[in-house]
Amino acid sequence: MARREVTQFFDDLDNSPLTEEQLTVIRFSVDGKEYLLDVSKENAEKFHAAMDPFIKAAHRPAKKETRPYKPADVRAWAAAHGYEVAERGKIPTSVITAYRTAYREANKI
Repeated sequence: MARREVTQFFDDLDNSPLTEEQLTVIRFSVDGKEYLLDVSKENAEKFHAAMDPFIKAAHRPAKKETRPYKPADVRAWAAAHGYEVAERGKIPTSVITAYRTAYREANKI
């Protein structure tokens, strides 16, 4: 006996069935919460038209620093492991790489 699974898409606004070619996925965020809409091209145009004045008035936030480590932690680790690192300024990439490798191994990441 054969089995076939079929994925059917429906417009989140009007519940009309959509083919994969008709599907438009809209991802957006409001107040820090992320949302996803599966809609037709027509409803996507309505969404973008409704959002347009808000988007034009808004500004993009400054990028947050996403450094996965604290420089003070790297400096302390480096001193404990025989690396010479200045108290201020740029930490050499080789030291950061060694720290991150040791951190991943210690935490089994």
